[in-house]
Amino acid sequence: MGKKEGGESNEEENYTVTKVKEGHNLLGSPTFKPLDIGRFKCVETGHELLAHARDSYAQSKHCRLGLIDSALAKKKPPLNMFIQDPVSRSKLKCKLTGVTINKTEEHIWKHINGKRFLNKLEKMEAEKEIPNGALEKKGEEKEEKKKKKNKDDDLKKKKKNKEDGLKNVKKKKQEENGMFIAEMEDSIGNDVDLEEENEFWMPPVGDRWDHDDGGVREIDGTGEEDEGAEDGKNDARELSKRTKRMSLEIGPSNFASRKKKKKIDVA
Repeated sequence: MGKKEGGESNEEENYTVTKVKEGHNLLGSPTFKPLDIGRFKCVETGHELLAHARDSYAQSKHCRLGLIDSALAKKKPPLNMFIQDPVSRSKLKCKLTGVTINKTEEHIWKHINGKRFLNKLEKMEAEKEIPNGALEKKGEEKEEKKKKKNKDDDLKKKKKNKEDGLKNVKKKKQEENGMFIAEMEDSIGNDVDLEEENEFWMPPVGDRWDHDDGGVREIDGTGEEDEGAEDGKNDARELSKRTKRMSLEIGPSNFASRKKKKKIDVA
């Protein structure tokens, strides 16, 4: 039974798969410097150890942090894109994105392979390839386009406001004209009613006090005319007689025009 159990344990050890973290050995192996009496010294951390302990020490947390600090101080890629976080000793801050991450190879590897970091890096490299003058010119063109777009938007807005104002004025005029026409119609209707009310009243035939039926007046059967007409005729006859008497007394010679004699100059 003991042999069987021991055999099963060996099989499990053989089939055990060690999961490797992302960014494992991102900075490589440390550098060891030989010392006297078979000892070695780690150049990155300054730690001294025996020869047989070099491999195990190279995978230790102390060694990996020492490699990160050394690369950060010497600005070796990819640590040249990071700085030490001033708040925490165990964190790093990306100079490109401004993101703070843990000081481990795994987190460094994940960050430099992320979309945000890669997009920023691509943009930075593109700006380096373009000359400064061309970049400034491109920025000016972009600014001019933006200003032109804003100007066009303002013009469209003013045009729309003007059209709306004209529509409102036209609508107001139409309403005023409609009200005026309605008032005129009411006024005309009232005038017609007043005219109908104010028509001259004529009494029916036979109701006048003088019994006048509006017909042609006739002279009385006696042959005499009205006294007023008779007086007028007498006055006319008297005036005609007086005029004839005056003309006989004065005579026609007094009214004749005298001819002027022409003066003849004797030379």
